[in-house]
Amino acid sequence: MAKDIILKLGTYMTTVNNKDIAAGAIPGASLEKFVVNLLKSPTCCVKYVTLSKGTVTQSGSITTAVTLNQPAGEITTVSATIAAGAMSSFTLNNSFIKADSVIMATVNDTTGTGLLAVQVDGIVAGSCTVSLGGVVANTGVVIVGFAIM
Repeated sequence: MAKDIILKLGTYMTTVNNKDIAAGAIPGASLEKFVVNLLKSPTCCVKYVTLSKGTVTQSGSITTAVTLNQPAGEITTVSATIAAGAMSSFTLNNSFIKADSVIMATVNDTTGTGLLAVQVDGIVAGSCTVSLGGVVANTGVVIVGFAIM
């Protein structure tokens, strides 16, 4: 059974299927491997997937909402302490987010020495909740990268 994936590229849609992979049009032996490679290393597929990217810096507190209307970007948080086992959340307002969007997020960097996990949930049209959890206590600024699919 053939599987397709639809990737949002700027303002238009492109369909990629197993035939494209078999023909060498995109890297990977299967569509599943292509998606895994994309998640592991977005630069592996830069010539195949290009998203407009923006940046925003949070002000106020670690729970203050941010707005960034781009399909991908980086959020720089305020400096805050997130204890081991604790979680801090904020709202990301973004016009590209639809109720059925898949949002990938990662901790790109931190000025602290701790270890953080990031989670995205509460996805509704126009916003989602980004939560940072302390695996090992962290004090400092955190840069969260995201992409909306």
